[in-house]
Amino acid sequence: MRRFGPVLLAVAIVAQANLAVAQTATPPAQPAAAGYGWKPIIIGLGAIAGVVVFNIAAIGTGALPGGLAYAAGETVPAEASVAISRVYATTSAVIGGLIGYYASGGGK
Repeated sequence: MRRFGPVLLAVAIVAQANLAVAQTATPPAQPAAAGYGWKPIIIGLGAIAGVVVFNIAAIGTGALPGGLAYAAGETVPAEASVAISRVYATTSAVIGGLIGYYASGGGK
């Protein structure tokens, strides 16, 4: 064993060096392209549409901002003013949320 020890050690070192040369380096994975996601925008538009649909179902088309009641010169009930306020409040909340989301880098 003493005679073959240095020979085995030399063979192991040469074999290990050959294996290291045979390995190819893999290129690093490319990160995904940074882009803004559509999900927050779709959720915001859905929230606004939900309020508008509820207002139409509860009051009618007079609940729409600039609705038919205004065009016809009719008197608008107080509920329609509340409905329009809901649309404005929801829209401003959605716009504020989107500004905060994208300003904080949420879309990246």
